Amino acid sequence: MSDDGDRADEKPAETEAENKARGNAPAPAGAAEVVGEAVDDASDNEPTPEPTPEPASGWKRVAQLLRPRGTRSELLTGLLCLALGFALAVQVGQSTGDQLSSLRQDELVRLLDEVTQRADQLDAEVSDLEEIRDDLQSEGGRDQAARDLARQRAEQEGILSGRLPAQGPGVQIHVADGAKPLEAQALFNLLEELRNAGAEAIQVNDVRLVTTSYFVDSGGGIVLDGAAIASPYEWTAIGDPETIDRALEIPGGALPRLREEGGEATTTVSDQVSVDAVRIPGEPEHAEPADQE
Repeated sequence: MSDDGDRADEKPAETEAENKARGNAPAPAGAAEVVGEAVDDASDNEPTPEPTPEPASGWKRVAQLLRPRGTRSELLTGLLCLALGFALAVQVGQSTGDQLSSLRQDELVRLLDEVTQRADQLDAEVSDLEEIRDDLQSEGGRDQAARDLARQRAEQEGILSGRLPAQGPGVQIHVADGAKPLEAQALFNLLEELRNAGAEAIQVNDVRLVTTSYFVDSGGGIVLDGAAIASPYEWTAIGDPETIDRALEIPGGALPRLREEGGEATTTVSDQVSVDAVRIPGEPEHAEPADQE
């Protein structure tokens, strides 16, 4: 019996030794309290969850999408577009400058005269149309203004078509053959110069020049609109005298070329010249009025 009691006493001791060897030593006194305080401190140090932001409204989202990001790719694209626009502007300016720089001095002077004259004509037309508009808008003068307008247009069309004589400021040009007779092309160039300078009514000798007029060489002479004409060729043109005179005398113009070919050419500027030769317009062979819708 004593042996059994000793063995019973030895088992708890062996059990306690085994627990120590295995690392399962019993917790010392007060360990539970320390663990509890550590858990409380950890719970106090946990971050408080932030409130969830409210979803942005539709307009705010659009504004956020449209707000420039300023990324490198966008900046590079903007710089490329700016460089391309600058290159195009420089190219257009150089093209315009090259076109004008290639012209001769006489061509530049002629171009300037034509532009100036055309601008003056447009200003005069604007003034006339404004005056007509004011007359038509007035109740008492509508009928009279309509009659005056019809008469004015008939007179203008009669002068331009050669049906009516005309008078006004202009020039008289004396052209004559030299040692060698002039060719029809020289007289046609003079006609073109007068038209470009704004001549409104022109006649040579006793022939009224119109839009269908032509010069041809025939048997050592010149034929104008089917009628033979001979030197000297007396021209009368109605228009701005100063503009016509400058246009005819520019280097390389009609009169300098006539003189280079051996002909004689002089211009007389006058405040009042008369174009009394008339032309009865013929009936058009192919053209007819278009239907106005």
